[in-house]
Amino acid sequence: MWTGLRGNFHPFMDIACEVPDPPPADPGEWQQWASSSLGAVAQQEGWQAGRYAYRVERRDDGGHAVEVLTRGQWEWKPAVTAS
Repeated sequence: MWTGLRGNFHPFMDIACEVPDPPPADPGEWQQWASSSLGAVAQQEGWQAGRYAYRVERRDDGGHAVEVLTRGQWEWKPAVTAS
């Protein structure tokens, strides 16, 4: 018998992105935009493969979340390069 792990996700990184013009109209479009943006950052910074939780927020000038536009889980699988 085993016991599952429980807990909360804790943010370890904030990524500031410019919102496209026009901005996505619904949560599904925000998720597509977030996936694309996260993929670009992960590729550039060499993230390890895995599942990441994300949240797209609109923030005030002080950096506090004003509105959550979408949230979800994102699977990152880096492209395998031939050596």
